[in-house]
Amino acid sequence: MNYQSRKASPTARRRFTVLVSLIGVLTFTSALLLALAPAPLNPQASSSLFAIDAPQSLDVLFDSPNVPVQAGRWHYIYLHHSQSVSGNAQMLAEQGSGLCDHFVIGNGDGCGDGEVQVGQRWTQQLEPGKAPGANWMLRSDCISICLIGDFNQTRPTPTQQRRLIQLVSTLQGRLHIPRSRVLFDVKTAGPVGVGGYFPERDVYSQILP
Repeated sequence: MNYQSRKASPTARRRFTVLVSLIGVLTFTSALLLALAPAPLNPQASSSLFAIDAPQSLDVLFDSPNVPVQAGRWHYIYLHHSQSVSGNAQMLAEQGSGLCDHFVIGNGDGCGDGEVQVGQRWTQQLEPGKAPGANWMLRSDCISICLIGDFNQTRPTPTQQRRLIQLVSTLQGRLHIPRSRVLFDVKTAGPVGVGGYFPERDVYSQILP
């Protein structure tokens, strides 16, 4: 009996050593993966945005299963420019405490020409943030759209303008927002307005009545 116990002891020790080594390797691998993993998304961070490059329809904006768009939630649409030559949603978010807009439309410099970037204020159905350059808040039932560009110097790109009309018309149609409640200011200076070169007549004539 003593002989059999002495013969089994080295085998048991080897098994124990292998098990400890395996646990050590797994622990090290887990720690390495955690170190290499990206940081959790900040709810206000621009990395939480997603882009719709060239959809046939923008109806996908209403397909969120997590926070569905509620009937009667939105009654106004507000347009303004970034008053910058280039940019994107992430750059706008970094200028303050997060992106104040629901949507950003690119001009090809910083993000795609006509690319629609959708912020968490839309995906989570949150009210807009404080309008840039303004000391007032937008209405809580107002959808805010920023177009990248300085329209005191130039007009939106043709693609950017087409995508704006498509986006606004989609929102109008799905949310029953009349043209009279699509708001922008061509006279006010700064990014709170849309600039003097914004094609207000073209836009108004092409969105829904």
